[in-house]
Amino acid sequence: MLDKDDYYAYKSTTNHSSGSGGNGSGGGKLIIAIVVIMLIYFIANGASWDAIDTLLGFGLIAYFLAKWLFS
Repeated sequence: MLDKDDYYAYKSTTNHSSGSGGNGSGGGKLIIAIVVIMLIYFIANGASWDAIDTLLGFGLIAYFLAKWLFS
């Protein structure tokens, strides 16, 4: 039968984060905030759909890159 102390000993050794917002969530949230602000600005100024599509594409790439770098 498993002991609860074994479980907590396992949990304390499995997930070591670097302190930068957990597993990459700090960089990801920043990218999302920047893209949302830029998206609102683009829509308010009447940008073309191609510009909005490009913004969202680069935003997604930047999000994945930030998650990979800060994890």
